[in-house]
Amino acid sequence: MIELKREWLYHSPMKFRHKLLSLMMIYITGIVFVTGLTVYGWTRTSEIQNSLALGSALQVKSREVQSLMKDIVFDLFAPKIYGQLRSLTYSPRSAVTLRQWQNAVFEYKRVFRDFMEMSFFLRSNDEFIQDQYLTALTMNDQAMTMLTSMEETLVIMRDEYRFAENPYNEMQKNEALAPFFKEFQETSYYFSNSFEGFMNYFIKTLEEEAVKFRTRMYALFIIIDLSIIAVYLLLSLLLSRDVNLKLQKVEQAFRAITHGDFSARMEIISRDEFGDMSRRFNILVDDLKTNVNSILNLTRDVGSSLTHTSNLEDLLTIFTQAIVQDTTADTALIIRNTDNVIGELSAQAGIALKPEELETLLKFLSRRIIRPGNHLLLRDTGTEEQLPDAVSSLLAAPLTLEDSIFGIIVSLKLGQTEGFSDLGATRFMTFAEFASLTMDNHVKYRALIENQEAKFQALQSQVKPHFLYNILSGIIGLNRIGDSKKLEKSVLALKEMLRYIQSNSRWASLEAEFDCIDKYCSLQQIRFGSRLKYSLELDPEARYLQIPRLLLQPLVENAVLHGIEPLERPGNLTVRAQARRHGGEDGALIEIIDNGAGFDTSLLERESNIGIQNVMGRLRMTWPHSLFEIVSKPGKGTRVVIEV
Repeated sequence: MIELKREWLYHSPMKFRHKLLSLMMIYITGIVFVTGLTVYGWTRTSEIQNSLALGSALQVKSREVQSLMKDIVFDLFAPKIYGQLRSLTYSPRSAVTLRQWQNAVFEYKRVFRDFMEMSFFLRSNDEFIQDQYLTALTMNDQAMTMLTSMEETLVIMRDEYRFAENPYNEMQKNEALAPFFKEFQETSYYFSNSFEGFMNYFIKTLEEEAVKFRTRMYALFIIIDLSIIAVYLLLSLLLSRDVNLKLQKVEQAFRAITHGDFSARMEIISRDEFGDMSRRFNILVDDLKTNVNSILNLTRDVGSSLTHTSNLEDLLTIFTQAIVQDTTADTALIIRNTDNVIGELSAQAGIALKPEELETLLKFLSRRIIRPGNHLLLRDTGTEEQLPDAVSSLLAAPLTLEDSIFGIIVSLKLGQTEGFSDLGATRFMTFAEFASLTMDNHVKYRALIENQEAKFQALQSQVKPHFLYNILSGIIGLNRIGDSKKLEKSVLALKEMLRYIQSNSRWASLEAEFDCIDKYCSLQQIRFGSRLKYSLELDPEARYLQIPRLLLQPLVENAVLHGIEPLERPGNLTVRAQARRHGGEDGALIEIIDNGAGFDTSLLERESNIGIQNVMGRLRMTWPHSLFEIVSKPGKGTRVVIEV
């Protein structure tokens, strides 16, 4: 039963208000049922009480009939003595007594009829009472037969022997009246013993039945009242528990949302108002998550569109395109301040406004003061006569750059009935702040890049003079000895190297850098002859890795000039690059190894070495976390390791 009630509470398709109404109807039905049962018990008890009252009245009438019947007999058989005795009580004579007896018999019959016609007997299902009821009818019929016979005999006796001296002796002589005495005896006995005794028993039985009925009714009242109270309390407790559990789920869902968990769900599976609220809540949370994600989409689109070559105008165009793409706006504009006055359109995306509409919009915005941290929201522009008719809703927010107002960013809806919401305004303000911060960072970043680029170019320019001076010294030597073939070969190699050196590109592939090193070493071999041997080992997977141009050449030049040139024996130079991956990004391990003179690395920081300092500076500017290591000992050669 409890499981059925829980099923009713948790999975019933009834609305919550219908559940409360049903609970109230159960309570009212219980009250009506108890009231009906009370009326039934009171009616039944009244019937029993009426039966008992009529039964008592019937006993009185029965005794009255017997008493009057005795009076008649005594008056007939002993008129003088009985008359004297009755005169003492001032009672009427026998004629009156007979009439009273007849009336008493008539009243007895009426009371008996009323008694036997009680609805209590007619509706009773008790077989014992029904048997007694039928027995009473039979005995009453027998009594009525006797009374009728006696009444006829008494009338005859009164008429014939009223004036006899000894009526009893005269009546004994009449054979027709001889049975009278026996009938009188039987009738008197029947009334006083059999019939009255049975009626006493019958009435006592009714009294016992009344007591049993009242006891049953009291017990039934208690059971039904307790059952109704128990059912009502149980349903109330289950309903309140159901409501409490659902309210807890509601609280948990709202708490999760307030803590920023937009994946939270209100898991209330029911068909009542809580179930409707749960479904609507989840839809609203999805909408909220979509709106919040749209801010991320805006910033993501801006971030993915930015490159190191983007300028400020490109950035403004990216802002307007992101607004149209990721919001419900039809048009996005950025209007730049000119001498602290709004009036220059810098970027536009979406549906283009007509020239006259744009002019009207600019005039309208020029009269509005939009300060940092503030925004302008017009959900319905129907009341704004100064705006173009095509604009149905407007959002505007300031853009700041270096602590001053750069301009305003505007989002428009055209010809739509639903305007921007408060959440849309908040999202727009957030994006405007992001756009301002992005512009500010972009300007500072460009300034930093330009400064860094200037330093890098200064470092790179240091490479060229040293490099060219050394090469030209070798070519002059060839010219002096008159070796024209080697001179031509050297000039051609120098030509290719100059093309590589004079390139405007800051970057070069490892393959191009190795090709430059190969030409440099071949030129140095013209100078050193067999004293210089070199090998280049380039991992094919690292061929296209981009590095700053002329990053390795100064190190190779140091190895040749300071490592191999002081030797009296031949020297070997090895340049190798192996592909490496770090954190999912391509990289390389580059080694420049010679078996030359070597040096004390502790003196490296105290001695000026333009080539090494140049390489270290450019390397740190390009890859701040790269590895640059020099291992060397006097007479043991040098090993330079670069990992990028």
